Amino acid sequence: MAPVNSITPVAMSYSALMSSRHYHLAQVNVARMLAPLDSPLMAEFVAQTPAVNALADRSPGFVWRLETAEGDATAIRAYDDPQILFNLSVWESVQALKDFTYASSHLGPLRNRAHWFEQATQPHLALWWIPAGHIPSVEEAVDRLEFRRAHGNSAVSFAFAGPYPAPDEPTAHPVEPVINLDKRLFVVGANTQKGARVWATYGGGRVRFGSLVAVGDEQGRLDMRYHHVDADGSLRTGACVSKAELLPDGRIRLVEEWLWTNGDRSTGRSILDEVPSGTRPVIG
Repeated sequence: MAPVNSITPVAMSYSALMSSRHYHLAQVNVARMLAPLDSPLMAEFVAQTPAVNALADRSPGFVWRLETAEGDATAIRAYDDPQILFNLSVWESVQALKDFTYASSHLGPLRNRAHWFEQATQPHLALWWIPAGHIPSVEEAVDRLEFRRAHGNSAVSFAFAGPYPAPDEPTAHPVEPVINLDKRLFVVGANTQKGARVWATYGGGRVRFGSLVAVGDEQGRLDMRYHHVDADGSLRTGACVSKAELLPDGRIRLVEEWLWTNGDRSTGRSILDEVPSGTRPVIG
């Protein structure tokens, strides 16, 4: 992919090629309580939270939600204000999340929101696409919500009323790469790999945040699609064919032919060498 200055190292991941799409939908929403969580005013909300979470867990298209050992996220504070509750989850599609939100018994508590929470004066919800298999962090979710507050609805962060389609996907017939890239760290990102599929998230330097998805092809290359947001808020999208080579010291080199698919649509060639093991952060 196109060279990026001072990118924070991120690890790539592989997963077995799933029957589902390459992307899942992440959602974050926040609300400021009218009173502390342990107050009588919030008692009804607290009492129904387990049932609502259980409903989400068994809903079609549900993937993951943020929770503590107690089974919910009411103890998590993403902001300095202790009155702000924070909800973060992942779904297979916009429709799956919409069905849970508006076409299930979750609708009752949603309609009663004003009983427990202040009326929002700025966007309190953000939706965005992530590589399937990626679990968003609290920090990532806050960043996406703040992006929507600053820039409005876009492919980077949006609302139910104006959903954006998932990013472009690789088109190659998936074949597991000969060289395994799982947890191999490059200056652009750290990969996750299982089977034929690879994904990563990345950020740093002039890139605010970004992600990539790829599959191995029959010629031993990676067919890759990527998108990221620059520091000025502009979205860049691209496609890349990447060939993995083993270096004499055992590290991996990626030789990439890339194309921006928006903006100036320029093309180029990049070489990315794996970060030496002694200088890399621990990848869980």
